[in-house]
Amino acid sequence: MRQIQRLLLAATPVVLAGSASAQTVLHYWDFATTDDLVGGVATVEVGTPDRSVHPTYGEAYPGSGPSLNNVLGGLSGAGGGFLEADTLTTSGPALDFGTDSFSFSYWMFDDFAGDQNGRGSRVFDCLDGTTTGIQLGTNNSNDWNFRVDDDNGAANIFNTVTPFQLPTDQWVHVVGVVDRGASEVRAFANGVLQATIPFDAQGTSNPMTGAVFATMDLQIGIINYPGSQDQSQNQAIDDLAFYDGVLDANDALGLATGALTPLSFGPTLGTAYCAAQPNSTGSAASIQAVGSLVASANDLTLTASGVPAMQFGIFLTSTTQASAPVASGTLCVGGNIIRFQGAGQILQADVNGSYSLGIDTTALPAGVPTPIVAGDTYNFTTWFRDID
Repeated sequence: MRQIQRLLLAATPVVLAGSASAQTVLHYWDFATTDDLVGGVATVEVGTPDRSVHPTYGEAYPGSGPSLNNVLGGLSGAGGGFLEADTLTTSGPALDFGTDSFSFSYWMFDDFAGDQNGRGSRVFDCLDGTTTGIQLGTNNSNDWNFRVDDDNGAANIFNTVTPFQLPTDQWVHVVGVVDRGASEVRAFANGVLQATIPFDAQGTSNPMTGAVFATMDLQIGIINYPGSQDQSQNQAIDDLAFYDGVLDANDALGLATGALTPLSFGPTLGTAYCAAQPNSTGSAASIQAVGSLVASANDLTLTASGVPAMQFGIFLTSTTQASAPVASGTLCVGGNIIRFQGAGQILQADVNGSYSLGIDTTALPAGVPTPIVAGDTYNFTTWFRDID
């Protein structure tokens, strides 16, 4: 048996990587609750959004869970409501893209025939009047109306230059990309590029070279509230996420097909302090973890890769670090070492040399204090059988 590189796992920041693209998810609402699963900003209901699975709207795709299904319009629409995320804190805006590129993604069902004023869907708004921030709605019929303002006074509105129309009365996955390097905005629908619009395409006097950040709390499911354009809209929103880099065509397609989720774009979790030994593949194996930033979400999955194909292995955990030679590797945990070796926990690597285990943080093996809560620190490692 060999031991591979271990991870120091903190219970509070638990998200992990899965994409080769250069971006990280910053905020993510899956609308099963009002929680921001990644950024952790507080979100409150204004009005009474219906987060149940709507009999007509359904889900964004099988298994995606509840969506923000409601008749939008805040307090002005009967039964309407929206979510307001506390993105402005004492230290500044939590949603701050500066002068860097950024992206966002979401699922949308626009019941266009049921709109009260024919303006289409409202997705989000963090503009304070017309100063700094971003806003997304469909003011003209079902045109995709994305606005981004910076602190240099640039106001770029992307729907009048190259109209991008979203189909109505069906679920559509949308990705928007603000690419500061290419000086353009790109829009994808269902994983396919639909529009590429250069900055300052409307001929405004200030090109978008300044910083973009929220100057009001992020309102999800409405724009221009309170005001004259916040009338109720029949729509559903699911899986709204913001990223600090560029989502590419493969990312857009993966999100649209369900091969990826916003949590596939998280930062690498853990700090490796114990050197891994090469195995018979010629390289050392490694561990990744995937989950949300909220410990109570209980969605941690550990994955070992670089393991010899078809070989068996298990994960281990301890609250104590170590570094001691053992067999052909190094034992990187000490003290009370607990093995995940129950039913379904003895794993076999696939042909690519990888195996995964979902960790129930509320019911760890005997000997481990549970549940894992925010502030706890656990060390995870894995042992696997080599072929030499």
